[in-house]
Amino acid sequence: MRSELDKAWLAAIFLLVTPCTVLADASGTPGFDVLFSSAWGHGVDSKIQYQMPNRDSIQVVDLANSAMPHALKVTISRDENYENVANGVPRAEISFGEYIKFHRNEEYFVRWQTYIPGNYKFDKKQPEVIMQIHQGAQIHWGYPTFALFFSTDTGYGVRSRTGQSTDSVGKIFGSPEADRGRVVDWTLRYIPDDTGENAVTELLKDGGVVFQTRGVPNAYPGDDAAYLKFGLYKAGWKTKPTDVDIRTMYFGRVSILRRNSSNLNR
Repeated sequence: MRSELDKAWLAAIFLLVTPCTVLADASGTPGFDVLFSSAWGHGVDSKIQYQMPNRDSIQVVDLANSAMPHALKVTISRDENYENVANGVPRAEISFGEYIKFHRNEEYFVRWQTYIPGNYKFDKKQPEVIMQIHQGAQIHWGYPTFALFFSTDTGYGVRSRTGQSTDSVGKIFGSPEADRGRVVDWTLRYIPDDTGENAVTELLKDGGVVFQTRGVPNAYPGDDAAYLKFGLYKAGWKTKPTDVDIRTMYFGRVSILRRNSSNLNR
């Protein structure tokens, strides 16, 4: 028999991956509070921060696609000046850093969509991050706590990290090239815990689990201020060999949910 935890997890996943708009309503997923939900039809919430070189690097656009009527169009160019962008490296991202924090030992679901244009050329010489959970601003070193990226061997890459290299866990899976011209639905179940005792990191792509760790530390020590970022980030674009000079892709509906305090028994 399945445990109560597994039953609750499966029920929540069914609601999260069902292709409908239940997440627009805070009552759509029993036991969870909706911290944020947007399909971008009304623009970008003023609490969200931009990290980008130009005003038009991130734009809300209308798409002739029933699965993604509106989207954030994100564009970066290798020739741009990134000196005034975070860390001074190539990126165009939206950040929830001043809005929503991931607290240790609380359970979160993040749901989002990506659309890779049909003519997208993948870089075989260096990766590019398309989503990350970044450690809190008080931690001034280290890689993101969680990152989803295009790898250099034509796969998706995922990496979960803490401040200790021994906690780093990663995987290459799937084919972004095969996903060109179609909307992809992602769901991340995340329970951050720097001790690993309650830690869960589970990523689903179009309803199927593609990455899963449990009992492995997945937060920086003492960090209750990690936050979500979406967009394009190529740290070595200016300094290392590359196959490409410009990047454009699209991000659709985004939702962030947290298990409410009356349903914390996992």
